[in-house]
Amino acid sequence: MKRKTYKLFLICFFLSLIFFFLIIPIIYYLLSSDLPSLEEIQTYLPPVSSRVLDCKGRLIGEFFEQKRKIVSLREIPKYLIDALITVEDKRFYSHCGIDVIRIIGALFYNLKSLSIKQGASTITQQLARNMFLTYKKDIIRKLKELILAIKLERSYTKEEILERYLNQVYFGYGLYGIEAASQGFLGKSASDLTLSEAAFLVSIVKSPNYYSPYKNFDLVLKRRNFFLKMLYKNKKISKEEYEKALEEKINLLPLQRNRQEVGYIMEMVRQYVEDFFGTDYLYKRGLTIYTTIDLDIQREANIALEKRLREIEENYGFKEKKRDYDKLYKEKKGELPPPDYLQGALVCIENKTGFIKALIGGRDFFHSQLNRVVQTKRQPGSAFKVFVYTAAIDQGFKPSDIIEDSPISLEITGVQEPYEPKNYDHRYIGPITLRKALALSRNVCAVRLIEKLTPEKVSEYAYLMGINSKLRPYYSLALGSSEVSLLEMARSFATLANLGKKIVPILITKIVDSDGIVLKENYPSSESVLSPQTAFLVTTMLKSVLDEGTGYLIRKYGYYGIGAGKTGTTDNFTDAWFIGYTPYLTCGIWVGFDKKKKIFEGATGGVVCAPVWGEFMKNVSSFYPQNDFFIPDSIVRLMICEETGDLATSNCLEIREEYFLKGNEPTKYCSKHRF
Repeated sequence: MKRKTYKLFLICFFLSLIFFFLIIPIIYYLLSSDLPSLEEIQTYLPPVSSRVLDCKGRLIGEFFEQKRKIVSLREIPKYLIDALITVEDKRFYSHCGIDVIRIIGALFYNLKSLSIKQGASTITQQLARNMFLTYKKDIIRKLKELILAIKLERSYTKEEILERYLNQVYFGYGLYGIEAASQGFLGKSASDLTLSEAAFLVSIVKSPNYYSPYKNFDLVLKRRNFFLKMLYKNKKISKEEYEKALEEKINLLPLQRNRQEVGYIMEMVRQYVEDFFGTDYLYKRGLTIYTTIDLDIQREANIALEKRLREIEENYGFKEKKRDYDKLYKEKKGELPPPDYLQGALVCIENKTGFIKALIGGRDFFHSQLNRVVQTKRQPGSAFKVFVYTAAIDQGFKPSDIIEDSPISLEITGVQEPYEPKNYDHRYIGPITLRKALALSRNVCAVRLIEKLTPEKVSEYAYLMGINSKLRPYYSLALGSSEVSLLEMARSFATLANLGKKIVPILITKIVDSDGIVLKENYPSSESVLSPQTAFLVTTMLKSVLDEGTGYLIRKYGYYGIGAGKTGTTDNFTDAWFIGYTPYLTCGIWVGFDKKKKIFEGATGGVVCAPVWGEFMKNVSSFYPQNDFFIPDSIVRLMICEETGDLATSNCLEIREEYFLKGNEPTKYCSKHRF
């Protein structure tokens, strides 16, 4: 038996000699023309994933063809390198890219067992395959791999080959390179790996699918122990280190999925970067993209919006629509129809900078990539009244001015029927102040104002404050008859919060390439479009919406801080809005179906969206100082009679403190309630 084995070994030896000294040179010249040159090998750069970070440097997500982050060899622990070489390629430092002894041994083993169970690829060969070849198992690919291995050894030092290999090798789950694997599986940098963790990760390399820590954890653990044993046997680690590493627990991270709550943000980033630099830059060049998003604020936004939408679905009996679509999506039978369940969108902007701190374009990015913050335009309903009242205040009206809340009929040129708007409740209060008319969202009062100002003048102010969509200059504009986007509305309200300065919404602050070169940088910018006094006076009026108007549920949901805003509801309750702001943040919310249909009877912005705003602001208000809105110069405070709007007397029944522009304050005392 021993004689037969010896003969088989001699046959393998001579076959290998013939192969290496006769056949390989011939093959080398035949196949070399098809392979990269030495120059191409030396200048090769692997695809590197681009990372998207929030405003605090936390990872939001990545774009990649191969998820990879390049690290230098000196950042990788020595025991990881020792483990790799000891088990995978023990003659790495002495061979020329091809291990002849190992090939003879593998050939002998495979012939003896009449199977192909043992391979003989060196680290250099594996690198050649990973860099330039496919994983197709055929003789031509294998021969090309051998040739490339020799070329790689001519192009790089052994240390450079190791560094490139450890940055190139695949670990499964889209993770390429030791740094991506370390972050993806263990949540730490490769430089911080313990001996046990290093052995655990290199155990995966041989077969990422078979040695998957999520599928076969115990199998990977067993292989880790083998790596540790080989390190100890080859005197790379001490007995104490060996025994300690065997006992160490591996804290594997849960399997990461694309996080639903940032899908729309990632898509906006993708579109922005591709527009400027192209697809290759985004997916292969290892960009670092700094955004304005705050993941803490984003998380609270997602919780508040989804919580309220589920409450509505539960209370009004259509939660099965979302559930049925979830089931349909999982089955993926044929082309999916657009989602027909209740949708919501939210955007939160920092007033001073225009930085977008949170953005939700819809309930499920995987179901629908339609971004309802920027791509959808809907009628804003009464939320549009903010532009009517801003125009009025800027044109000399006062918050205490009296306006008639009573039926109105307006003749329209070229239209047979007069325009006769109605209040939401079909009731009329009579004479009320502008403040009260805005707080209670009286439709007739807004139409009376736009009649005095003209639709063209109101449109002018809307454009000034941040609306870009085309507005139809009709009296119905006062009630939000023209379609606008949620981002436009939020930006416009932020103009008031920012004392009349219109900001540019910013999602990305900086894009840096893998060499640290800044490719693109966006800075906050603003333009004064209103006087600080006008913006402040309108803000004080919008504060009444929360405290005594249609946004009263905000207080019931637990937000008692400073805030101003406006509800919006469209005909037949198809769209619900609330746009509100604090001294630091503006948040806009929309709820409705993609296909215009009634949400439910009575689904006003105050009922549907204001609770979301209240819940959200309650949970994020601690992130910013608790200051009131800044009072600009030339603002005076006086006590007025709410019935007449004049200066209050001791006999006035309803008195309130009101703000005025100095020089435009009331000068006469209430004549209805004399001294």
